[in-house]
Amino acid sequence: MNKITVSISILLLVLTTAFTAFAQDDETREGTGLPTLIGENAERGNRMNISGRVTLQGTDQPKRRPLIAVSVLLSGAVLERATTNDKGFFNIRNVPRETLTVIVEVDGNEAARQVVAPSPMGNASLQISIPWPSLAAPAKPGVISVDQLYERTSNNQTLFNKALEAAKGSERLQAVTLFNELLTADPKDYLAWTELGSVYFKHDELDNAEACYFKAIELKRDYFIALLNLGKLYFGRKQYDDSVLVLTNAVKARPDSADAHILLAEAYLQTKKGNSAVYHYNEALKLAPIEKAEVHLRLASLYDAAGLKTKASAEYKLFLQKQPDYVEKNRLETYIKENPPK
Repeated sequence: MNKITVSISILLLVLTTAFTAFAQDDETREGTGLPTLIGENAERGNRMNISGRVTLQGTDQPKRRPLIAVSVLLSGAVLERATTNDKGFFNIRNVPRETLTVIVEVDGNEAARQVVAPSPMGNASLQISIPWPSLAAPAKPGVISVDQLYERTSNNQTLFNKALEAAKGSERLQAVTLFNELLTADPKDYLAWTELGSVYFKHDELDNAEACYFKAIELKRDYFIALLNLGKLYFGRKQYDDSVLVLTNAVKARPDSADAHILLAEAYLQTKKGNSAVYHYNEALKLAPIEKAEVHLRLASLYDAAGLKTKASAEYKLFLQKQPDYVEKNRLETYIKENPPK
């Protein structure tokens, strides 16, 4: 596919959350099986490493291991990205010692995100568990997901399956060729457009990715995954007004998606619309009060920055009720004591 540009913009946004333990380099090297220089970033400094393991939790053994990618973001921008090895381990080196967001994607779909709080020394080690095989809430009885309703000829379905396998195996050229062959035969296949967009996105061919997502949305305006991915792409380009527009449509398409509400909240923050951001953070908490408990930390940091310390304290208190073993529990309890919520 030739490089295509499209007039629409949006941007990915990041939530802040927390659950981090810090490990020495030798422990990182032993746990991940990846080479790490002994003593690297072990002392105080402005850089650190992030390593850990992503585990798929479930009773069913997958026929194939999905592609698991881990990205590290700072203020909404992707700093580094890596895939896990066959045992789920990853190691990302030399990132800033600041509050970062780690996003885990399984087969191109976001499955988890976690905030790494800064520490004066050491490296961050994460253990992330993801429900498997289903990453989403089960559909209601008798309801079939619209994503499964697109009908293809047997030949096109074969092409689609082969293209997916190539994409998941990081065989970019083969995946692009197969998806284009399919789309030549059936240019209305919005699922194929979306998957092709994700292939381009993965390889930082953002203009092509944008064009593919936009084509999918033209064909099916409420297609959630294309809207969300386009939002992430544009967030990376810092086109915040358009990010609000696209992510608003994503929330309309899937009002039950806590992740979509969180991304939209972050986009609103970038456009200086704090009240709208707070609304969508709270919507996310209503939908997933335990799973997204870290949103309380995000709200608390916003309130603290605005000088609303009693409100920040209330959010910290709610977070600790849900995550009593939080690694920085003592610091939060001190803040609550010094700024008792009303």
